[in-house]
Amino acid sequence: MHNSQLIRKLARVLGDQPERRMEELLAALADRAPDLATSVAGVVDASDALVTKYVRLHGVQAELSGDAFSDWHLGEGRIESGRGWKTLLGYAEDELADSITAWRKLAHPEDLKAFNAVVAAHAQGKSPVVQSMCRMRTRAGHWKWLLLKGRIVAHDRNGQPLRMLLLQRDITDFKRAEETALVAKESAEAANRARGTFLANMSHEIRTPMNGIIGMTDLALDTQLDAEQRHYLKTVKSSAESLLAIVNDILDFSKIEAGKLHFEELPFVLTSLVFEAARGQAITAHKKGLEVIVTVAQEVPARVIGDPARLRQVLANLLGNAIKFTETGEIEVSVSVDESAVGTTLLRFAVRDTGIGIPAARQKAIFEAFSQADDSTTRRFGGTGLGLTICSHLVQMMNGRLWLESVEGQGSCFAFTARFGVDTSVVAQAPPAPFGGQRALLLEHHPAVAAQLAQLLGRHGIDCSAIKDPQAAVRAIAKSRALGFPFDYVLVDALMPSPGGLALAESWRGGDCPEKLIVLLTTEQQRQDLDRLRALEVGTHLVKPIAPDDLLAALTLLSSAADEATPMLAPFDFEVNAARQESRRIEALLVQDNPVNQELAKRLLEKRGYKVTLANNGAEAIDRFEQQSFDLILMDMQMPVMGGIEATESIRAREMRRSWVISHAFKPVSIIAMTANAMEGDRQRCLEAGMNDYVPKPIRPQELYAAIDRCLEQGSGDEPLPPADDSALTATSLDLNAAARDLGDRELLLTMAEMLVAEWRQHLARIRSSLQGRDAPQLTMAAHTLKSLLAMFHAEKARRLALDIERLAKPAAGSDVDWPRCAQRVDALSEEMDRLKPEMDRFVRGDRTL
Repeated sequence: MHNSQLIRKLARVLGDQPERRMEELLAALADRAPDLATSVAGVVDASDALVTKYVRLHGVQAELSGDAFSDWHLGEGRIESGRGWKTLLGYAEDELADSITAWRKLAHPEDLKAFNAVVAAHAQGKSPVVQSMCRMRTRAGHWKWLLLKGRIVAHDRNGQPLRMLLLQRDITDFKRAEETALVAKESAEAANRARGTFLANMSHEIRTPMNGIIGMTDLALDTQLDAEQRHYLKTVKSSAESLLAIVNDILDFSKIEAGKLHFEELPFVLTSLVFEAARGQAITAHKKGLEVIVTVAQEVPARVIGDPARLRQVLANLLGNAIKFTETGEIEVSVSVDESAVGTTLLRFAVRDTGIGIPAARQKAIFEAFSQADDSTTRRFGGTGLGLTICSHLVQMMNGRLWLESVEGQGSCFAFTARFGVDTSVVAQAPPAPFGGQRALLLEHHPAVAAQLAQLLGRHGIDCSAIKDPQAAVRAIAKSRALGFPFDYVLVDALMPSPGGLALAESWRGGDCPEKLIVLLTTEQQRQDLDRLRALEVGTHLVKPIAPDDLLAALTLLSSAADEATPMLAPFDFEVNAARQESRRIEALLVQDNPVNQELAKRLLEKRGYKVTLANNGAEAIDRFEQQSFDLILMDMQMPVMGGIEATESIRAREMRRSWVISHAFKPVSIIAMTANAMEGDRQRCLEAGMNDYVPKPIRPQELYAAIDRCLEQGSGDEPLPPADDSALTATSLDLNAAARDLGDRELLLTMAEMLVAEWRQHLARIRSSLQGRDAPQLTMAAHTLKSLLAMFHAEKARRLALDIERLAKPAAGSDVDWPRCAQRVDALSEEMDRLKPEMDRFVRGDRTL
């Protein structure tokens, strides 16, 4: 055999071996061992035949399995063996040529293009095999999906592919199933979106009347009632709050199922949050005669980073369950450190009760949806059975786990871990201990509470004597006085029987008692006991559970070293506070369409001494705003004619124009959203629209007053930010007529227009320069200045673009400036300014028709 023929055969059989090296090898064999070269040629011929047999055998196997296995000779464009692909498409073997061209004519053009790209990538060594999906036209004229999988087994002298083995498999049924699944998925997503909309609407529809029921019941309970009437109204309020809790559980569970529940990353004081959660549930516990004990280990970080609302939700749910299933004894909440690392900590929370316990057989099932310990507890204690399921999901989202330890009849302990960041921006300073060497007598009947208070007093250097017998306590006080070494402080539980409790406090009235008295109250008795303490002139009291900071504040207040400016401790008051004395009367605009909610909110505002103006929808609110100025606006979200979002955006736009005309120090009105829609993102939508705060319905007086205080105490405020969405930028051109009406002086408007036109390019140049230099403070100031000028001329689209730049250049704490988005907004602003410039020029040159 000629060497060139041998080289080609050997290259074809061995595939990817370079022919140049093979030629050198055969030349060497011919010179040194002619017989060996002949043998090699025989081996090549035998190998070639063996490969052909393998292709035929594998093709038979493939066809038996319903697949088609072909040997493609790429250089010659023919399909040498394996004609099953014709049968696969419904053709007889003699109906089509055995050529690659015939195969390609049946392939879908889009899929053929993708197949060619895959083959090319494999030929270049970028992929180990050829794998693609292709639609092929059948004899009946339909499309059939084939899976194509193969490998190139030979190349020519230039490295071009010569031969490819290709397996073709019918996957039409699979693709149909895939398309069916895709349609089902899209249908399910549409149904899920519809469900979300339905839940949002139902939330609003349910919460709106619930707001009226709970709010008006609260107001009625503050009036003069006899015992029977008060009992009926308390039952109404309790039933309404139970219904509201069920609605909240169902909404949270739905959001978890839909994957729409998101967590915030906010710094907060952990101890305060734990005590607030416990105090919120303590009212119910104290009504049942239960003690609530809260213990936070000293090593727990003072400030952590996480989602305080979700943590409070888990604690409140576990506390509520513990109280519900406990008739006597105590509820204890403890917080400790499970793991600690740089910048992060894993905390362990435990809620222990002395209730009925949970049978071992039911302990796993209670974490499932709609499940409780058993049917009898469901009937006895009520509830949706969703609380623990929601808690379990929330804890998992906090990178922790929730578990249970319980013995039936002996109580339960629900514990969970949660990971938080550690806020190191504020370094906690160890409080001074000015109480060293002082002594305190503690009269407390509950040993765990007494031990906790004694430990807290000991941290401040106070030697504590805990006594649970009132008579023994009275004797100890008398003895210490007789020895001339009286106690510095006496802490007494108001519920202790005489001669302890309030009976002991009576001895301080008008007497020369050397000890400083602190009375310990429960939330259940606080309403009655506070009036009596005022009559007894006892000014210092603490409400259980007692936080370390509260105890320190009480001691500081009573000590001789206390600063005269130290305020009295405010009671933990679940009543509406009396109207506050304001230095000036607050003008409030209440925007609400529901008459019941309107009356409720009006009464709550008037109780604080505010002057209230009513508006039935957003359009009326804008009219009222144009007629007079307000300090505060309470804005309902869903109203006829115009909703709260649209009204707020309109008010903010008007404020921007007023602020430039009136004063650079113009203070925008505080706007608080009131909404019964509790779905995810509502708070963010309110803030993006320009609102200052958000109060969910049903409106709680404490939450409403707290939101008002936050807004009114801010003192100043940058303009609330509108959304940064492009869809918001719909306003166009200038509105010089409206600008003239706002300013009230056409000549002044012309003067200011001339100033703006003269500095037109400088404003844009400052913005461009700040962007190129990545100077965020300078960019913020330049955008802010231009924004104010544009607002005066009602150039709304340009103003909103400038406002977006200002917002993006001043991100939230811990975030970086989004420079690419800034650049996009600057380009858009430049285009809009170029479009506005001719109109401004015409106005300045003399076309002043307004």
